[in-house]
Amino acid sequence: MTGAAEYPFTDTEPLRCPAEFIRRQDEEPVGRVRLASGEDAWLVTRYADIRGLLGDPRFRPWVPGTGSADGGGLLFTMSGPAHARLRRIAAKALTPRRIELLRPRLETLAAESAAKLISQGQPADVLNGFAIPFALASLSELLGVPQSVRDELRSWTDSIVAVFTAPSYEEMAEAAQKLGGYLAELVETKRNAPGDDLLTGLIEARDDSGDSLRPDEITQLAFAIVIAGYVPPANALAQAVLRLAVEPALPRDPAGIPALVEELLRQDQSSATDQGRVAVEDAEIGGVPIRAGEFVLAPLRAGNHDRRRFPEPELVDPARTPGHLTFGHGPHHCLGAALARTELQAGLTALLAAAPRLRLAVPLEELAWRQMFLTLRGPVDVPITW
Repeated sequence: MTGAAEYPFTDTEPLRCPAEFIRRQDEEPVGRVRLASGEDAWLVTRYADIRGLLGDPRFRPWVPGTGSADGGGLLFTMSGPAHARLRRIAAKALTPRRIELLRPRLETLAAESAAKLISQGQPADVLNGFAIPFALASLSELLGVPQSVRDELRSWTDSIVAVFTAPSYEEMAEAAQKLGGYLAELVETKRNAPGDDLLTGLIEARDDSGDSLRPDEITQLAFAIVIAGYVPPANALAQAVLRLAVEPALPRDPAGIPALVEELLRQDQSSATDQGRVAVEDAEIGGVPIRAGEFVLAPLRAGNHDRRRFPEPELVDPARTPGHLTFGHGPHHCLGAALARTELQAGLTALLAAAPRLRLAVPLEELAWRQMFLTLRGPVDVPITW
């Protein structure tokens, strides 16, 4: 398509919302772009339009680079009644109460991870030395993965997401097969020997009609939880620490951590993936006609920096009225949002307790960044001193 802007846009300041998003919100809130995958899409940048799109049944999930094919049964690529059923039953297991019961263990894991990072001496890399191992340990605790398998779990997941490692599609496919096979075995183990973990909760979950999940559905859910519960929380925690390290005036008192986490999630530029949708019938967004079959991309970080919803969006203001889109909205709102919040709260609290005066060990402009999930960028490492 002639004239379509290349997306993602070139970012000169990785911690700030791209200026092109702000320009488009004012001048072209629904406009065309061409993705690195070669696909053309409508880019939606205003908060209200993004929120409306994510709750609109005339659009179904689409993953850039995959065409319009169905996503193979994963929770975040399904739609319609089958998706609603899976979420309805899964929500009976992934309850706020279960997460709160897990909080003391997460706080212990965070304290242990922080102590280990500090013991390695200065400078220390928060991403690889703290955020990633803490996220994986939290995930393993949630699912009831034995300690002996956790290194393999990380290896498989690294290969699948190909974010922290070099991408190889053969390795990705092989790792996905191994992870899926292991999770199927783990589900069977939990069926025979129930525990107090999420897999057991998913096995035992029933909706109001008494419907339950099949073992293969539980395995698919567990696979989705591993993928969604690894890179995004780890990257969000590293980004939150990075923001604190470069803005020493931000509040660091433990009582204010929950509110601070919400603002740092809103500010995050590389953890919430852009949400892709494909129109299943003719529709419109913000007054712009969208034809059936056309792709739409909704960058959540753009909506989080729409001044129509968040005045002075570049300011980190923990007193701001909540409502960010980082966990999505509508039928695909992140099922693990409560877990991610708890992880971030526990992680930041533990690290600030261990290193209350933490700061970036190098100038911000010297940090290396890598492409993530086609349209995002994340730091290669986050070195701090204290």
